[in-house]
Amino acid sequence: MKTSSQWILLILSLLVAVAAYFYIDNALNKKAYDIGRPLPEKKEEALDVSVISVIASSHKATIQASGIANPRYKLTLNSKVSGEVIKVSDQLEAGQRVKKGDRLVSLNNKELNSAVANARKNLASAELALKEEMRQGDQARAEWKAAGFKGDPDSDLVLRVPQLASAKAEVDSAKAALLEAQDNLKHTEIVAPFDALVISRSISPGSYLSSGGEVATLYSTDRAEITINLASTDWQKLPDMKTLLNRRTSVIIHSIDSNDQWQGRVIGIDQHIDTTTRMRSLIVGVDSPLDQTPPLFPGSFVTTQLEGKAIDNLWKLPSTALSQKSEIWYVNDEKRLDAFDTTPFFVDSQSIYILVPETLRNRAYQVIKKPFSSYLKNTLVNPSEQSQ
Repeated sequence: MKTSSQWILLILSLLVAVAAYFYIDNALNKKAYDIGRPLPEKKEEALDVSVISVIASSHKATIQASGIANPRYKLTLNSKVSGEVIKVSDQLEAGQRVKKGDRLVSLNNKELNSAVANARKNLASAELALKEEMRQGDQARAEWKAAGFKGDPDSDLVLRVPQLASAKAEVDSAKAALLEAQDNLKHTEIVAPFDALVISRSISPGSYLSSGGEVATLYSTDRAEITINLASTDWQKLPDMKTLLNRRTSVIIHSIDSNDQWQGRVIGIDQHIDTTTRMRSLIVGVDSPLDQTPPLFPGSFVTTQLEGKAIDNLWKLPSTALSQKSEIWYVNDEKRLDAFDTTPFFVDSQSIYILVPETLRNRAYQVIKKPFSSYLKNTLVNPSEQSQ
Protein backbone atom coordinates (compact mmCIF):
# COMPACT_ATOMS: atom_id res chain seq x y z
CA MET A 1 0.00 0.00 0.00
CA LYS A 2 2.76 2.34 0.86
CA THR A 3 4.60 1.57 -2.35
CA SER A 4 1.58 2.35 -4.53
CA SER A 5 1.12 5.78 -2.83
CA GLN A 6 4.69 6.65 -3.62
CA TRP A 7 4.22 5.79 -7.27
CA ILE A 8 1.12 7.91 -7.50
CA LEU A 9 2.93 10.89 -5.95
CA LEU A 10 5.82 10.45 -8.38
CA ILE A 11 3.50 10.37 -11.41
CA LEU A 12 1.68 13.52 -10.25
CA SER A 13 5.00 15.36 -9.82
CA LEU A 14 6.03 14.40 -13.34
CA LEU A 15 2.73 15.62 -14.75
CA VAL A 16 3.09 18.96 -12.94
CA ALA A 17 6.64 19.37 -14.25
CA VAL A 18 5.58 18.60 -17.84
CA ALA A 19 2.68 21.06 -17.61
CA ALA A 20 4.97 23.78 -16.26
CA TYR A 21 7.45 23.17 -19.07
CA PHE A 22 4.84 23.51 -21.82
CA TYR A 23 3.36 26.67 -20.15
CA ILE A 24 6.70 28.42 -19.94
CA ASP A 25 7.65 27.42 -23.48
CA ASN A 26 4.37 28.70 -24.86
CA ALA A 27 4.77 32.03 -22.98
CA LEU A 28 8.29 32.52 -24.33
CA ASN A 29 7.23 31.79 -27.88
CA LYS A 30 4.35 34.26 -27.61
CA LYS A 31 6.63 36.99 -26.21
CA ALA A 32 9.13 36.42 -29.02
CA TYR A 33 6.31 36.73 -31.52
CA ASP A 34 5.08 39.97 -29.90
CA ILE A 35 8.57 41.43 -30.00
CA GLY A 36 8.99 40.73 -33.66
CA ARG A 37 5.58 42.13 -34.56
CA PRO A 38 5.52 45.96 -35.25
CA LEU A 39 3.65 48.07 -32.69
CA PRO A 40 0.49 49.89 -33.80
CA GLU A 41 1.01 53.60 -34.60
CA LYS A 42 0.25 56.00 -31.75
CA LYS A 43 -1.73 59.11 -32.76
CA GLU A 44 0.20 62.44 -32.21
CA GLU A 45 -1.47 64.66 -29.66
CA ALA A 46 -1.66 68.44 -30.26
CA LEU A 47 -0.48 70.83 -27.54
CA ASP A 48 -3.04 73.43 -26.47
CA VAL A 49 -1.61 76.98 -26.69
CA SER A 50 -3.04 80.47 -26.30
CA VAL A 51 -2.24 82.69 -29.25
CA ILE A 52 -2.76 86.23 -30.52
CA SER A 53 -3.27 86.96 -34.19
CA VAL A 54 -1.02 89.78 -35.43
CA ILE A 55 0.06 91.25 -38.74
CA ALA A 56 3.06 93.44 -39.53
CA SER A 57 2.05 97.10 -39.49
CA SER A 58 3.32 100.61 -38.78
CA HIS A 59 3.71 101.89 -35.20
CA LYS A 60 5.12 105.05 -33.66
CA ALA A 61 7.84 104.62 -31.11
CA THR A 62 7.60 106.22 -27.70
CA ILE A 63 10.94 107.41 -26.35
CA GLN A 64 11.20 107.80 -22.60
CA ALA A 65 14.05 109.40 -20.68
CA SER A 66 14.68 111.01 -17.32
CA GLY A 67 16.08 114.42 -16.52
CA ILE A 68 16.07 117.35 -14.10
CA ALA A 69 14.07 120.54 -14.61
CA ASN A 70 16.52 123.45 -14.57
CA PRO A 71 15.86 127.17 -15.01
CA ARG A 72 16.81 128.76 -18.30
CA TYR A 73 19.25 131.06 -16.48
CA LYS A 74 21.07 130.59 -13.19
CA LEU A 75 22.73 133.75 -11.98
CA THR A 76 24.88 134.71 -9.04
CA LEU A 77 24.08 138.41 -8.92
CA ASN A 78 27.17 140.51 -8.14
CA SER A 79 27.64 144.20 -7.47
CA LYS A 80 29.55 146.17 -10.08
CA VAL A 81 30.54 148.83 -7.55
CA SER A 82 31.33 148.94 -3.85
CA GLY A 83 29.35 150.70 -1.15
CA GLU A 84 27.39 150.43 2.06
CA VAL A 85 24.08 148.56 1.81
CA ILE A 86 21.47 151.09 2.89
CA LYS A 87 18.33 149.34 1.63
CA VAL A 88 17.30 145.79 0.73
CA SER A 89 14.00 145.13 -1.02
CA ASP A 90 11.41 143.05 0.80
CA GLN A 91 11.27 140.92 -2.38
CA LEU A 92 14.89 139.89 -2.01
CA GLU A 93 14.03 136.87 0.09
CA ALA A 94 14.44 133.19 -0.71
CA GLY A 95 11.33 131.90 -2.46
CA GLN A 96 10.13 135.34 -3.60
CA ARG A 97 9.69 136.24 -7.25
CA VAL A 98 10.96 139.49 -8.76
CA LYS A 99 10.33 141.21 -12.08
CA LYS A 100 12.94 142.47 -14.51
CA GLY A 101 14.00 145.99 -13.43
CA ASP A 102 12.81 145.65 -9.82
CA ARG A 103 15.14 147.51 -7.43
CA LEU A 104 16.67 144.96 -5.10
CA VAL A 105 19.48 146.77 -3.25
CA SER A 106 20.58 150.39 -2.73
CA LEU A 107 24.19 151.25 -1.98
CA ASN A 108 25.75 154.43 -0.64
CA ASN A 109 29.10 155.49 -2.10
CA LYS A 110 30.05 159.15 -1.71
CA GLU A 111 33.12 158.74 -3.88
CA LEU A 112 30.91 157.88 -6.84
CA ASN A 113 28.84 161.04 -6.30
CA SER A 114 32.07 163.07 -6.19
CA ALA A 115 33.30 161.33 -9.32
CA VAL A 116 30.17 162.38 -11.21
CA ALA A 117 30.57 166.00 -10.01
CA ASN A 118 34.24 166.07 -11.02
CA ALA A 119 33.41 164.55 -14.39
CA ARG A 120 30.83 167.24 -15.04
CA LYS A 121 33.38 169.90 -14.02
CA ASN A 122 36.03 168.45 -16.33
CA LEU A 123 33.54 168.30 -19.20
CA ALA A 124 32.58 171.93 -18.69
CA SER A 125 36.28 172.95 -18.65
CA ALA A 126 36.96 170.95 -21.79
CA GLU A 127 34.01 172.50 -23.60
CA LEU A 128 35.20 175.96 -22.56
CA ALA A 129 38.70 175.19 -23.82
CA LEU A 130 37.24 173.93 -27.10
CA LYS A 131 35.27 177.15 -27.62
CA GLU A 132 38.40 179.21 -26.85
CA GLU A 133 40.44 177.16 -29.30
CA MET A 134 37.78 177.55 -31.98
CA ARG A 135 37.91 181.34 -31.46
CA GLN A 136 41.69 181.38 -31.67
CA GLY A 137 41.58 179.29 -34.83
CA ASP A 138 39.15 181.70 -36.49
CA GLN A 139 41.41 184.61 -35.51
CA ALA A 140 44.49 182.87 -36.91
CA ARG A 141 42.83 182.27 -40.28
CA ALA A 142 41.66 185.89 -40.42
CA GLU A 143 45.20 187.13 -39.70
CA TRP A 144 46.63 184.81 -42.39
CA LYS A 145 44.28 186.23 -44.99
CA ALA A 146 44.88 189.80 -43.86
CA ALA A 147 48.62 189.33 -44.31
CA GLY A 148 47.99 188.58 -48.01
CA PHE A 149 49.57 185.13 -47.97
CA LYS A 150 48.37 182.77 -50.66
CA GLY A 151 47.54 179.08 -50.07
CA ASP A 152 47.95 177.30 -46.76
CA PRO A 153 50.83 177.72 -44.37
CA ASP A 154 53.58 175.10 -44.29
CA SER A 155 52.51 174.02 -40.81
CA ASP A 156 48.91 173.54 -39.69
CA LEU A 157 50.01 174.79 -36.30
CA VAL A 158 49.72 178.32 -37.73
CA LEU A 159 45.98 177.96 -38.17
CA ARG A 160 45.78 175.94 -34.89
CA VAL A 161 44.32 172.83 -36.51
CA PRO A 162 46.06 170.32 -34.17
CA GLN A 163 45.16 172.45 -31.15
CA LEU A 164 41.50 172.35 -32.19
CA ALA A 165 41.59 168.58 -32.66
CA SER A 166 43.17 168.16 -29.22
CA ALA A 167 40.47 170.33 -27.63
CA LYS A 168 37.74 168.25 -29.30
CA ALA A 169 39.37 165.06 -28.06
CA GLU A 170 39.47 166.48 -24.53
CA VAL A 171 35.72 167.13 -24.74
CA ASP A 172 35.06 163.58 -25.98
CA SER A 173 37.21 162.16 -23.19
CA ALA A 174 35.40 164.26 -20.58
CA LYS A 175 32.03 163.12 -21.90
CA ALA A 176 33.12 159.46 -21.71
CA ALA A 177 34.40 159.98 -18.16
CA LEU A 178 31.07 161.53 -17.17
CA LEU A 179 29.12 158.63 -18.69
CA GLU A 180 31.34 156.15 -16.83
CA ALA A 181 30.91 158.00 -13.54
CA GLN A 182 27.14 158.19 -14.05
CA ASP A 183 27.03 154.48 -14.94
CA ASN A 184 28.96 153.59 -11.80
CA LEU A 185 26.60 155.72 -9.75
CA LYS A 186 23.63 154.06 -11.41
CA HIS A 187 24.95 150.67 -10.33
CA THR A 188 24.56 151.66 -6.70
CA GLU A 189 20.95 150.70 -7.41
CA ILE A 190 21.06 146.94 -8.05
CA VAL A 191 18.07 145.73 -10.09
CA ALA A 192 16.78 142.34 -11.26
CA PRO A 193 18.18 141.56 -14.74
CA PHE A 194 15.22 139.31 -15.62
CA ASP A 195 12.04 137.83 -14.12
CA ALA A 196 13.45 135.57 -11.47
CA LEU A 197 12.96 133.40 -8.42
CA VAL A 198 15.18 134.37 -5.49
CA ILE A 199 17.09 131.31 -4.32
CA SER A 200 19.29 132.94 -1.69
CA ARG A 201 20.39 136.37 -0.40
CA SER A 202 23.97 137.11 0.62
CA ILE A 203 23.74 140.63 2.11
CA SER A 204 21.95 142.57 4.80
CA PRO A 205 21.36 146.30 5.51
CA GLY A 206 24.45 147.98 6.98
CA SER A 207 26.92 145.56 5.44
CA TYR A 208 29.64 146.76 3.11
CA LEU A 209 29.62 145.33 -0.38
CA SER A 210 32.83 145.27 -2.39
CA SER A 211 32.94 145.54 -6.16
CA GLY A 212 32.17 142.06 -7.50
CA GLY A 213 30.65 141.02 -4.18
CA GLU A 214 27.80 138.47 -4.21
CA VAL A 215 24.31 139.85 -3.70
CA ALA A 216 21.94 136.95 -4.36
CA THR A 217 21.33 133.81 -6.42
CA LEU A 218 18.53 134.06 -8.99
CA TYR A 219 16.78 131.51 -11.21
CA SER A 220 14.87 132.77 -14.25
CA THR A 221 11.16 131.98 -14.35
CA ASP A 222 10.40 132.39 -18.05
CA ARG A 223 11.24 128.79 -18.96
CA ALA A 224 12.33 125.49 -17.45
CA GLU A 225 14.68 123.34 -19.47
CA ILE A 226 15.13 119.57 -19.25
CA THR A 227 18.14 118.01 -20.91
CA ILE A 228 17.65 114.35 -21.80
CA ASN A 229 20.41 112.10 -23.10
CA LEU A 230 19.49 109.72 -25.90
CA ALA A 231 21.42 106.81 -27.37
CA SER A 232 21.86 106.38 -31.10
CA THR A 233 19.10 103.73 -31.13
CA ASP A 234 16.67 106.31 -29.71
CA TRP A 235 17.65 108.92 -32.30
CA GLN A 236 16.84 106.40 -35.05
CA LYS A 237 13.24 106.35 -33.83
CA LEU A 238 12.84 110.13 -33.94
CA PRO A 239 12.09 112.43 -36.89
CA ASP A 240 14.95 114.46 -38.32
CA MET A 241 16.24 117.49 -36.43
CA LYS A 242 14.51 120.03 -38.69
CA THR A 243 11.13 118.36 -38.17
CA LEU A 244 11.62 118.17 -34.40
CA LEU A 245 12.39 121.88 -34.12
CA ASN A 246 10.07 123.31 -36.76
CA ARG A 247 7.04 121.45 -35.45
CA ARG A 248 7.92 122.35 -31.88
CA THR A 249 7.36 118.68 -31.08
CA SER A 250 5.21 118.11 -28.01
CA VAL A 251 6.65 116.28 -25.00
CA ILE A 252 4.74 114.85 -22.04
CA ILE A 253 6.53 115.36 -18.73
CA HIS A 254 5.78 113.34 -15.59
CA SER A 255 7.01 113.88 -12.06
CA ILE A 256 8.99 111.02 -10.53
CA ASP A 257 7.68 111.84 -7.05
CA SER A 258 3.97 112.34 -7.81
CA ASN A 259 1.27 112.03 -10.47
CA ASP A 260 1.84 115.59 -11.69
CA GLN A 261 2.13 116.10 -15.43
CA TRP A 262 3.15 118.99 -17.72
CA GLN A 263 3.30 119.76 -21.41
CA GLY A 264 6.64 120.70 -22.94
CA ARG A 265 8.21 121.10 -26.38
CA VAL A 266 11.52 120.42 -28.06
CA ILE A 267 13.55 123.63 -28.11
CA GLY A 268 17.08 122.46 -28.86
CA ILE A 269 19.24 119.57 -30.05
CA ASP A 270 22.92 119.13 -29.30
CA GLN A 271 25.11 118.81 -32.38
CA HIS A 272 27.80 116.73 -30.71
CA ILE A 273 28.14 113.32 -29.07
CA ASP A 274 29.33 113.17 -25.49
CA THR A 275 32.66 111.35 -25.52
CA THR A 276 31.98 109.75 -22.14
CA THR A 277 28.39 108.52 -22.50
CA ARG A 278 28.34 108.29 -26.32
CA MET A 279 24.94 109.97 -26.19
CA ARG A 280 23.47 113.10 -27.74
CA SER A 281 21.21 115.48 -25.84
CA LEU A 282 17.79 116.87 -26.62
CA ILE A 283 16.46 119.89 -24.72
CA VAL A 284 12.81 120.15 -23.68
CA GLY A 285 11.33 123.46 -22.59
CA VAL A 286 8.33 124.31 -20.39
CA ASP A 287 7.19 127.95 -20.53
CA SER A 288 6.41 129.79 -17.27
CA PRO A 289 6.98 126.67 -15.14
CA LEU A 290 5.97 128.29 -11.83
CA ASP A 291 2.66 129.45 -13.35
CA GLN A 292 1.70 125.92 -14.39
CA THR A 293 -0.93 123.97 -12.49
CA PRO A 294 0.70 122.42 -10.54
CA PRO A 295 3.95 124.43 -10.76
CA LEU A 296 7.07 122.76 -12.08
CA PHE A 297 9.77 123.64 -9.57
CA PRO A 298 13.46 123.94 -10.46
CA GLY A 299 15.32 120.80 -9.50
CA SER A 300 12.34 118.48 -10.04
CA PHE A 301 13.30 114.99 -11.21
CA VAL A 302 11.05 114.08 -14.14
CA THR A 303 10.55 111.60 -16.95
CA THR A 304 9.81 112.72 -20.48
CA GLN A 305 7.75 110.92 -23.10
CA LEU A 306 8.30 111.81 -26.74
CA GLU A 307 6.50 110.33 -29.73
CA GLY A 308 8.80 109.19 -32.51
CA LYS A 309 8.29 108.56 -36.20
CA ALA A 310 6.25 105.70 -37.63
CA ILE A 311 8.22 102.43 -38.03
CA ASP A 312 7.02 99.84 -40.56
CA ASN A 313 6.87 96.04 -40.30
CA LEU A 314 6.36 95.72 -36.55
CA TRP A 315 4.33 93.29 -34.45
CA LYS A 316 2.68 94.78 -31.40
CA LEU A 317 2.70 92.06 -28.74
CA PRO A 318 2.14 91.72 -24.99
CA SER A 319 5.40 91.71 -23.07
CA THR A 320 4.74 88.07 -22.05
CA ALA A 321 5.19 86.98 -25.69
CA LEU A 322 8.96 87.35 -25.41
CA SER A 323 10.44 84.16 -23.96
CA GLN A 324 13.23 84.00 -21.42
CA LYS A 325 15.57 83.17 -24.29
CA SER A 326 14.48 86.33 -26.18
CA GLU A 327 12.46 84.32 -28.69
CA ILE A 328 9.07 84.88 -30.29
CA TRP A 329 7.09 81.65 -30.77
CA TYR A 330 4.41 81.41 -33.45
CA VAL A 331 2.28 78.85 -35.28
CA ASN A 332 3.47 78.03 -38.81
CA ASP A 333 1.42 76.87 -41.79
CA GLU A 334 1.49 73.22 -40.59
CA LYS A 335 0.01 74.17 -37.20
CA ARG A 336 3.36 73.51 -35.59
CA LEU A 337 5.54 75.62 -33.32
CA ASP A 338 8.30 77.78 -34.73
CA ALA A 339 10.38 80.62 -33.27
CA PHE A 340 12.94 83.31 -34.06
CA ASP A 341 15.41 85.25 -31.92
CA THR A 342 14.76 88.96 -31.52
CA THR A 343 15.22 92.09 -29.44
CA PRO A 344 12.23 94.46 -29.04
CA PHE A 345 12.60 97.46 -31.33
CA PHE A 346 10.95 99.53 -28.61
CA VAL A 347 8.58 99.02 -25.68
CA ASP A 348 5.89 100.91 -23.81
CA SER A 349 4.08 100.32 -20.53
CA GLN A 350 1.96 97.47 -21.91
CA SER A 351 3.44 96.16 -25.14
CA ILE A 352 6.60 95.26 -26.98
CA TYR A 353 7.19 96.03 -30.64
CA ILE A 354 9.08 93.43 -32.66
CA LEU A 355 10.63 93.95 -36.08
CA VAL A 356 9.15 91.11 -38.14
CA PRO A 357 11.42 88.92 -40.31
CA GLU A 358 10.83 89.47 -44.03
CA THR A 359 9.41 85.98 -44.51
CA LEU A 360 6.61 86.67 -42.01
CA ARG A 361 5.43 90.05 -43.31
CA ASN A 362 3.02 88.78 -45.95
CA ARG A 363 0.03 87.89 -43.74
CA ALA A 364 -1.31 87.50 -40.20
CA TYR A 365 0.30 84.98 -37.87
CA GLN A 366 -0.68 83.45 -34.55
CA VAL A 367 1.88 84.29 -31.88
CA ILE A 368 2.09 82.36 -28.60
CA LYS A 369 0.90 84.64 -25.85
CA LYS A 370 3.08 83.14 -23.11
CA PRO A 371 5.71 80.64 -24.31
CA PHE A 372 7.37 78.16 -21.95
CA SER A 373 11.04 77.21 -21.93
CA SER A 374 10.08 73.57 -22.58
CA TYR A 375 8.65 74.32 -26.02
CA LEU A 376 10.23 72.53 -28.98
CA LYS A 377 10.10 73.55 -32.58
CA ASN A 378 7.84 71.50 -34.89
CA THR A 379 5.51 70.55 -32.01
CA LEU A 380 1.91 70.09 -33.20
CA VAL A 381 -0.34 72.60 -31.47
CA ASN A 382 -4.00 73.40 -31.05
CA PRO A 383 -4.09 77.23 -30.99
CA SER A 384 -6.73 79.04 -29.00
CA GLU A 385 -7.26 82.63 -30.28
CA GLN A 386 -7.27 85.48 -27.75
CA SER A 387 -7.63 89.17 -28.38
CA GLN A 388 -4.93 91.61 -27.29
